[in-house]
Amino acid sequence: MPRQSIKKVDATSKEPDPIDGAAIPVPCGHVFDLACITHLFQSSVRDDSLYPPRCCHRNIPFTKVRRYVSQALIADFRLKGREKKTMHRVYCSSPSCNRFLGALHQKSSRKVYDCPAPSCSTRTCGKCRTKYEGVGNHNCVIDAATQQVLDIAQASGWARCPGCSHLIEKIAGCNHMVCRCGTTFDYACK
Repeated sequence: MPRQSIKKVDATSKEPDPIDGAAIPVPCGHVFDLACITHLFQSSVRDDSLYPPRCCHRNIPFTKVRRYVSQALIADFRLKGREKKTMHRVYCSSPSCNRFLGALHQKSSRKVYDCPAPSCSTRTCGKCRTKYEGVGNHNCVIDAATQQVLDIAQASGWARCPGCSHLIEKIAGCNHMVCRCGTTFDYACK
């Protein structure tokens, strides 16, 4: 007896695509194959606007797909979850890396993060978010180039996100802002 073909819906077309291999149902009633659901979760780890993964505006619980995906994706997804739950974040100070390291450390004692990325060995100060130069050599001061950017931002009326300190320029719309880190704030009040 031939196996019945299960279909998945492609958002760009009216015709559903055939499911290859395991059929993974999601809360909205749609069904994904392994390649598509893996791609969706990988994309959500790389792009904050896609996290958490959704279909039809409904979150897809990770428990539904965990047994189908690689250990590396499980680790990346857990790290993204930790990042999204952290209000004041510290990222690697190396511009070519920018990996999430942990929470901002606002106490007087210094917290130094060693970047765990395989191709990066940068040490970042958890208090000022700049490259850590070592005991006795590091002062939590903004460097001249960063200060120039902050001066331009202030003169232009830009705001800094109270959650992650990224600069935000409002081009149009209301003053209600939602940063890529998930923090909401009023642009006029900054």
